[in-house]
Amino acid sequence: MAPSIFKRYKLHFTRPLPGLRPGRPERDAMVDRVRRLASENGMAGDLHTIAPNAGFGILEVRCTERLARRLSDLSEIETVQEA
Repeated sequence: MAPSIFKRYKLHFTRPLPGLRPGRPERDAMVDRVRRLASENGMAGDLHTIAPNAGFGILEVRCTERLARRLSDLSEIETVQEA
């Protein structure tokens, strides 16, 4: 079986995101920001899944290395770690 091009990454967001309450509204805004970045840059196919983590301000994503490098350029994201 060939290795998958998608790898798991943990995205650590800065907190708090301006203008949002902690919890579900903030998590939904983080997910929207990741999806928007992928679609605006023509990398929607590089994003496989997004799953909220139990930790506050953390998203787990399955994506390509190219998109992970691009996500680290966002000001809202502190770190991108391979999981």
